[in-house]
Amino acid sequence: MKKLALIVSIFFLYMIPGIAQDTSAFTIPDSLKNKTFDEVEELSYQYYRDTLKYEIYANTLLAKAKQKNDPLSLAKAYKSTMFIYKNKFPEKIAYLDSSIAVSENLNDMLYPAVPYSIRGGEYRGIGDYSKALDNYLAALRHASTSNNIDFYYLTKHNIASLKEDIGEFEEAAIIYKEVIDYEDKNNISGAEHLVTMLHLADTYRKLEYKDSTTFYNTKGIQESLKDSLDIYHFFVLHEGINLYYKQQYQSSLDSINKALPFIEEFRPREEEALVDAYVYLAKLYKEFDEDEKYLEYLLKINESYDRSGFVSMEMREGYELLIDYYKSIDDKNKQLYYIDKLFAVDSILDTNYKSLSKKIVLEYDTPKLLKEKQNLIDALEQKEKKTSIKFIIVVFFAVVLIIVVVLIYIKNVRYRKRFKELMQASIPDAAIQKEVLDKHAATPEAIGISEDIVNSVIEGLQKFEDKQGYLSTNITTGELAKKLQTNSKYLSKIINTYKKKSFSVYINELRIEYVIEKLKRESKFRLYTIKAISREIGFNTTEAFSKSFYKKTGIYPSYFIKQLEKEK
Repeated sequence: MKKLALIVSIFFLYMIPGIAQDTSAFTIPDSLKNKTFDEVEELSYQYYRDTLKYEIYANTLLAKAKQKNDPLSLAKAYKSTMFIYKNKFPEKIAYLDSSIAVSENLNDMLYPAVPYSIRGGEYRGIGDYSKALDNYLAALRHASTSNNIDFYYLTKHNIASLKEDIGEFEEAAIIYKEVIDYEDKNNISGAEHLVTMLHLADTYRKLEYKDSTTFYNTKGIQESLKDSLDIYHFFVLHEGINLYYKQQYQSSLDSINKALPFIEEFRPREEEALVDAYVYLAKLYKEFDEDEKYLEYLLKINESYDRSGFVSMEMREGYELLIDYYKSIDDKNKQLYYIDKLFAVDSILDTNYKSLSKKIVLEYDTPKLLKEKQNLIDALEQKEKKTSIKFIIVVFFAVVLIIVVVLIYIKNVRYRKRFKELMQASIPDAAIQKEVLDKHAATPEAIGISEDIVNSVIEGLQKFEDKQGYLSTNITTGELAKKLQTNSKYLSKIINTYKKKSFSVYINELRIEYVIEKLKRESKFRLYTIKAISREIGFNTTEAFSKSFYKKTGIYPSYFIKQLEKEK
């Protein structure tokens, strides 16, 4: 499914099978010497399936572009040359880097958006989802700047696909539906439209919207039968999986078996679709009490992992079923073997998807929300301009406005004072002020705890503060007490006695002091939403963060950030 999604990443382009060769000594053939760059480019499209001929045209394009020394021609040529490097990832990335470098400031409709998008697809193909997102966001930005709306929506498809990968199905479905609606409205059809429809149907299936899934799978089957038979089999597979959830087991088995031979022909490019098929065939044969077939397809999931290294949540489920199977027949060696395999899969899933989830929130969702907010403000301002306001209403609002301004002024005076105090405060440590112990607190004996335990816990708290352990989400007295090798009762009593505050206040104040200094130092951090900042420093909700910030400082974090930006 991921490989299929790369169709969208290359925007009407093609994947060329071929072998890379040294082009430094390339000589333009006589038959092409008198042809223009555009003529050679047009001819290259005709021969992209002919490896040897396409390589000649691609190298000719690059040679002619260098002769012209035209940035746009060079960008196109570097992009075209990239496709002759079939399995050489560094070479492909190098040519895409060159295409981007020469076109970065062109503001062309397609460049550098296209090479950014292709590069994102290449990184996604090797499992580097963070770099894939970086490139998709760059493509989105350039498509928006050049007002290339078609490509803008194609790039949104790619971001939705990344959201689908990390399990944010509702958000992914919203974006896919937005892309589908745009394409339908503008009569956009073809492979890229069908791929989006396929992803939307699959996302609805994961959300258990069974009827909506069937609607788009059926529509996709009908449309792909006309001119996209390759994609047709994926719609058949996905509807087969959906029929499993509708408990129509025989129809599900028939559909998946119908699609499987075609998908196996494209192994290993379609490893994810294969794993999906194997998982659900195993489940179906389990329903039919065919244990041999059940085990056969579970083992095929393991073969897929050994062959390709590809992992997915469906593959994880397959390993769980394998472990349960060998547990049922009391084969402990096989249980242990597949438990180790499951650990390996989990490790890859954790590495690939957790960092991506945070990155999407900070670099895609936050700017998107800011843009939507600004659009709403613009719409309201436009409406206000068109509205005829009667004189009495103007007077009324003028009075109200004066009252509000006075109240805001009084509040701002108080806020500015607190802001100046925060800015003038000297924090000795680069990261955060150390919590000061009350040296006149009760003796260890007075609080019923031995001096050795008190000293050990205080030393542990100091290390906890130095390592910024307070930034962890949902940290509890029990969890921290365990790390400090004591119990939660002792820990609470020591913090209450020597820090003069409760455990929750102690943790929250450390976080607030930390975030104040980080906001002062890092201008990029100030661009985050309050929600993103609160997550970054361990709060579960923005409300809890804002309340703690106000309680500690007397102002809200939004005001503090705004004033910091003014002082830049």
